[in-house]
Amino acid sequence: MLHMKKALVFSIAEDMQEIHSLLDTLDIETTKEFVQKRDRPHKVGFLGPGKIKDILDEVKETEYDWVVINGDLKPSQHHYIEMTFQHECVDRTGVILRIFSEHAHTPDAIAQVMLAKLRYEQPFLREWIHNAKSGERPGFMSGGAYATDVYYEHAKTHASRIEEELSELSKQREVRRGRRRASGYTLVSLAGYTNAGKSALMNAFSGSDVEVDKRLFSTLGTTTRTVRGIKGNALITDTVGFIKDLPTDLVNAFNSTLEEIFYADLILLVFDASEPTEVIKSKLTTSMDIVLKKIGSRPLLFIGNKADLIKKDVRQSLGEALRTVTEPYRLMFVSAKTGEGLDGIRSIIREVQGKTYVLQATVPNTNQSMSLLSRLHKTSDIEQEQTSKGLQVTVRCSPADAEKIKGWLLSSGATDIRGRDEADGAPVDD
Repeated sequence: MLHMKKALVFSIAEDMQEIHSLLDTLDIETTKEFVQKRDRPHKVGFLGPGKIKDILDEVKETEYDWVVINGDLKPSQHHYIEMTFQHECVDRTGVILRIFSEHAHTPDAIAQVMLAKLRYEQPFLREWIHNAKSGERPGFMSGGAYATDVYYEHAKTHASRIEEELSELSKQREVRRGRRRASGYTLVSLAGYTNAGKSALMNAFSGSDVEVDKRLFSTLGTTTRTVRGIKGNALITDTVGFIKDLPTDLVNAFNSTLEEIFYADLILLVFDASEPTEVIKSKLTTSMDIVLKKIGSRPLLFIGNKADLIKKDVRQSLGEALRTVTEPYRLMFVSAKTGEGLDGIRSIIREVQGKTYVLQATVPNTNQSMSLLSRLHKTSDIEQEQTSKGLQVTVRCSPADAEKIKGWLLSSGATDIRGRDEADGAPVDD
C-alpha cells in the first residue's frame, strides 16, 4: 500500500476550500492547518516569526512530508521555511504544477507542464545558489551547491528548447484550424473554471467518452470532437480549466492550448450553476480576466451547467444576479447530465455558422435529387426522412443561399417547398 503524503498547511486567509481541493486531487492529507489572519504575508516566513516559532514547537512530534502554503511564496520565503522546518515546502502554484504533471498525458500537455515547471523553479534555484555561495548549505530543492548551479543552467537551456517546440506546435494548430474552416467547419471551444463540467458537456454534445473526473485539472490538453446534431459541420474542443491567481508564466506556458479558446468561432464559457452565487461570480471573473482580453469580438455564450440541480425559479434569480458579470453576452442554463438546453446551444452554433434559414421539401427518389442532396451536405445541414410521398428533406443553410437552393430543389422535381429564417422569426412561406 502506498504511503499517503501528509502536509502542514499555512494560510493568511480563512478560506481554505480551494487549497484542500487541490491537495485532495494529489491525495495529500492535511495533518494540521495554521491560519494567521494578515493583510499580507510576512516578508520572511509568510506567517509572522512568533507564529512560526509556535508551529515549530507544536509539530515536533507530528509526522508530515510537506509544508504547504496557501498562497505564493517569494524565493527568500521559500528558502527560509524549508530551512526552518527541514521539510519540503510547496506553495499554491507548486501544488498546481504537481497536479498538472500528474494529469499531462499528451506530448503537448507534457511539454507545456515542463515549461511551466522550469519557469516556476528558476527564481527559487537562483535563491538556493545565492545562499549556497554565501556559505549556507543547500536544502531540499537541491543536492548541493554544484548540483543546483548545474541544474539551473540546464533548466534555462531546456526551457528555451521547449519554447521553440511549443511555437512550432502553435503554428501547426493554426494550419489545422485554417484547414477545418476551409472545409466548412465551425470551431466551438469550451472554457471555464476547473471542475465546471466542461468534459461532461463535451461528451453530451459529441457522444464521446472524454474522462469526467471530479478532481481539479483532469483536462490539460485539448480534445476535439464533432458536435452531433450539426451534421458534422461543427467541432467542439475541451480545454484546460482556469483557477484564480494563476501566475502569468503558468498561463503563458499553456498559450498553445488556450489558443483553441481565443481563436474559436464560438466560446462557451461554462460555470457550475449549483454553486453559491458569490462563488460563481468570483470564478466567472477569473475566467473572463483570461478570456475577454484575447477574443476581441468573437461570439461568447455563458453556460450555467448542472441546471438539473437547481429549481427554475432559482435559475431566474441567479441569472439576474449574474447580469452585472455576464452582460452584454447571452446566458443559458443547461444540464450535461439530462441534455436539457443542449438544443438551444446547437441553435446558436447554427446562428454563428449563418445557417439560420430552414427549407423543407418533398424530394423524389431519383438520381438527380440524390446527387443534389449529396452536394448540399458539403455546405448545409441536411435532415431526411422517407415517407410514402418521397423523401421529406429539411435543409439548414445561410439566407444568402436560400433562393439558389430553392431553385435547385425545384429543378430536381421537389414539391411542397417551404422556407423560413429562424433568425428573424419569419413564418414558413410557400
